[in-house]
Amino acid sequence: METEKIVKTLRIEMAAVLLWAILLIALFETEVLPSGWAVGQAAAEYYMSMTGVMMLLILVPVALKLFSFRFVRRVFSGTDVVMLPRRYRFWSEIRLAMLAVTGWINLTFYYLTLDTSCAFCALVALLALCFCWPSAEKLEHETGWVSALKKVEDDEKEKNT
Repeated sequence: METEKIVKTLRIEMAAVLLWAILLIALFETEVLPSGWAVGQAAAEYYMSMTGVMMLLILVPVALKLFSFRFVRRVFSGTDVVMLPRRYRFWSEIRLAMLAVTGWINLTFYYLTLDTSCAFCALVALLALCFCWPSAEKLEHETGWVSALKKVEDDEKEKNT
């Protein structure tokens, strides 16, 4: 079934996001990438910390609430039942990208400035990813897929009678 395939793909994408974060940490910890080069540069530290916090404050709530916004709901309500899982995948990837970029940038800023506020922002983004774990039930709930499928079946029954 296409739903299971899309959920599996989204889970693989989420695992790739987490693996990239682990790779970033490993590269900074092994000093392949230089860490701490912005320490002592007050302006650089300030701008990196402020950017990381602002990204967290804007992107994480938007990502978590994405499927509640009216314009996203409209996309699902006017969609053919066959296209629903594909549209869900598209919007889930947007949500994943918002959280991934927030986490990766805050991880990078943490290692460049060694400022713990960026590390906390990265952890919050990681925690938000846990709330976005894809499943078939979540797809059905967030898109109204079951009710749309039932409506199509009811329409077919009326045509046959």
